Amino acid sequence: MKIILIIHLVATIFMTGLCWFVQIVHYPLFRAIERNEFPSYERKNVITGFITVPVMVIELITGLILLYHFQDNLHLLNMVLLTFIWLSTFIFQVPIHLKLMQEGSPELITKVIKTNWIRTLNWTARTLLLGYLIWTLIVF
Repeated sequence: MKIILIIHLVATIFMTGLCWFVQIVHYPLFRAIERNEFPSYERKNVITGFITVPVMVIELITGLILLYHFQDNLHLLNMVLLTFIWLSTFIFQVPIHLKLMQEGSPELITKVIKTNWIRTLNWTARTLLLGYLIWTLIVF
């Protein structure tokens, strides 16, 4: 089970780092793209899903395996936070990106940046939580 936890942690650390990059660098750079050119850019930006989706699925599967084997509050909290990430992705991020394919309005860009904080903070919290779980395995 340790290998599943390590895979889960590595996927989470990767997504946390990626999400911070997107939050601080990638999404704010959307503002530099001309409004009339933005839909074309956004259609090309979809390629990022080829990186994020597989890693998110790995997180989900390994997290569910861990929760099945370790039915404690910390593993449950990990999955609750991951659920918030998935919900935010499909309630906010995906619909906003679909609208951005039609028009690159400054309001939509601001909305994608603001709503992405949900994912950024939840991934950060999960990284800290999983780091603690790994630490307890090493120490105890």
